[in-house]
Amino acid sequence: MQLAQRFSALTNRLVSRRSFHSSRATLAKILCSDQIDPVCVEIFEKNGHEVDSITGLSEDELCQIIHAYDGLVVRSATKVTAKVMDAATNLKVIGRAGVGIDNIDTPHATRRGIMVMNTPGGNTVSTAQLAVSLICSVARSIPAADISMKAGKWERKAFSGVEISGKTLAIVGCGRIGLVVAKWCKALGMRLIGFDPALPPETAQEYGIEMLSLESIWPQADFITLHTPLTPDTKDLINKETLSKCKDGVRIVNCARGGIVDEAALLEGLQSGKVAGAALDVYSAEPPPEELRELIEHPNLISTPHLGASTEEAQINVARDVALQMCDTLMGRDYVGVVNVKFMSMAEKAVMRPFMKLGEVIGELVSQCAGGNLNSLELRTWGGRDIDITSTAARDLLKACVLRGALRHLTSGEPTLIAAPFLAGEMGIESGVAGDVVDPSGPFGNLISVSITTKNGGAMTVTGSVFGEDPHIVQINDHSSFPAFSPEGTLLMFSNEDKPGAVLGVLDTLRAYNINVATLRLSRQTDDRALCLMTLDSAVPAQALEQLDDLGTLKDIRTANFS
Repeated sequence: MQLAQRFSALTNRLVSRRSFHSSRATLAKILCSDQIDPVCVEIFEKNGHEVDSITGLSEDELCQIIHAYDGLVVRSATKVTAKVMDAATNLKVIGRAGVGIDNIDTPHATRRGIMVMNTPGGNTVSTAQLAVSLICSVARSIPAADISMKAGKWERKAFSGVEISGKTLAIVGCGRIGLVVAKWCKALGMRLIGFDPALPPETAQEYGIEMLSLESIWPQADFITLHTPLTPDTKDLINKETLSKCKDGVRIVNCARGGIVDEAALLEGLQSGKVAGAALDVYSAEPPPEELRELIEHPNLISTPHLGASTEEAQINVARDVALQMCDTLMGRDYVGVVNVKFMSMAEKAVMRPFMKLGEVIGELVSQCAGGNLNSLELRTWGGRDIDITSTAARDLLKACVLRGALRHLTSGEPTLIAAPFLAGEMGIESGVAGDVVDPSGPFGNLISVSITTKNGGAMTVTGSVFGEDPHIVQINDHSSFPAFSPEGTLLMFSNEDKPGAVLGVLDTLRAYNINVATLRLSRQTDDRALCLMTLDSAVPAQALEQLDDLGTLKDIRTANFS
């Protein structure tokens, strides 16, 4: 089908689906652009989301429809380029049903405020099983022996192998998959050495892995198995130089990412005998181009077509995991699997959620009090509860939460935590983290304080604390003698002369507009002015605010609405 005809059919399908679903409330629109197990769509729909499964799209076709979607599910076929993301005006999250995200322009996604997540746990067992199978196969030349038998030969001497028991296995990358491989290979009697700067020493000890530097690993390894992501540091990690440091007859297995092994150097090693055997499930380009044909056809290389996650169980697992994770993220409940923002791992922690809510509430309050003139914002934290909210990751997360709350009243739509700092920067709002709350006072085990400046020269500081699971405002500027409160409904705030009857005119004005006062809080200072905080059952119209200003006894009249 011609591109124009095909796109027309796709567009008609989208219109038809939108019309079909128009009678029911949906939370988000999801596009699955690669083949994926049906459980993925089932989970999305059970959670109220609308799903389109349209595979085989070209980049141009994807660009022309992606604006209609909040979420995109891909495997490895779809290339999510900067061009696609620039067209994705509503996209909030890209879910990779699998581990590798090489097909997603993750840095551009971060700039655009789009979360990128993967499902590292879904194919852990399947990939680890393949790696161990290939370790055994490369030790005993099983595929070559099978081919020989099918050719009618009986070549017992040609396929004499080695035992893996008692051999040293180097595991480069001791994450989920690497540790499962370690567990099984130790049970097979192998000595384990490894390299992974992120692995805690106690975990290495638990799995029986002797952690070494890369320079120390190469000369000791009989077998090398790779389980690291492809990064600038790991590209061509196995190269001519590293192979020269290895034992003669080393055997290498790569079920991680293509590009970690320099394929030209590996071919040279196989041809010289330096490498006794190798097994590759991944390649620098997939499908492998013609220039890799000589390597793939080498008799001492076992090659498989990227089968790491190709089991029925793994396909179901990653499909289920990506749908559940995306549902949680789109609803703001959890952020498991998000890879492109460091603070998102902190956002996964349940103990952080009350503080995240407090940050958003403070952001909403200061933004509305600034009246659309927010110029800068500075965050301070102190203490914590079951978690330290003064860590860099916690503060970065809380700053994003404050900005997210602030932007609710400055932009249309609901910004994501990732997008909030970028959107604020684009709007000229400076934001930063200053350190600890200055001179924390009162019976508070935790404090979040936000100071703002406005474009018209104003300034304000709001401090809050979490009581139980609820956010409470405990101080506004220098006022802290009012009872702490959790903002709800409409908040009317002003300073007034500290004398009898000062707020009587306010109550009369509110009564004239049939506005009920739910709560009233006062804070006195040493000067002649007090701070008054009223929670109202309905919003205050502009005309009523003008009348309050005309009273002449009030200053800094501000309102803020909370849902």
